[in-house]
Amino acid sequence: MVVRKPAGRRRWLWALGIVVLLGAGAWGIWGRRPPPPPPKPVQPAQAPRMEGLSLTEIQDGDRRWVLEAKKADFHKDLLTVGISGVRVEFFGPGEHIMVKADEGLFHTKTRALTLKGHVQMKRGDLLIETSLAKYLPAERVLLAPEDVVLTEPRLKVEGKGLRVELAAKKLVLAEHKLTEVQIRAGGVKP
Repeated sequence: MVVRKPAGRRRWLWALGIVVLLGAGAWGIWGRRPPPPPPKPVQPAQAPRMEGLSLTEIQDGDRRWVLEAKKADFHKDLLTVGISGVRVEFFGPGEHIMVKADEGLFHTKTRALTLKGHVQMKRGDLLIETSLAKYLPAERVLLAPEDVVLTEPRLKVEGKGLRVELAAKKLVLAEHKLTEVQIRAGGVKP
């Protein structure tokens, strides 16, 4: 005696087999695709750039300094302004010091200033050259922590760690390296 299965059950098994084969095929095709490329990184917004900048600080009716720069990049999130082609004139009692530098960074909240590059400070006949200078507004002090060269018509002093106290009209050199004095009568340079 031969037992036959009902026709409905056979169709159901065939349909199940086809669905399993289609699922395996789809998984084989889409499952082996390489992952999509990573999203492009978000470019940070460029800082607004200005051609030319002039700032003046006045406190208690007196000018403290005037800053001029050829270019300025404002970084609002960092509260800084990157500047280049910098010229700053610091005012003290009865005198002023002119400072020039290739570039700098001005902190808008603290008013601190860092100057880099070929930094030159001039007061009368005295010329001070260094590669880094910082202005600390709370103390009214210019600091040159790296090597400095101070020159006047007959004097040259080399050292490191210069502190210029603007209100007290005082220069302090932390480390002395060399002093050359030119004596006019004999033309001797000791």
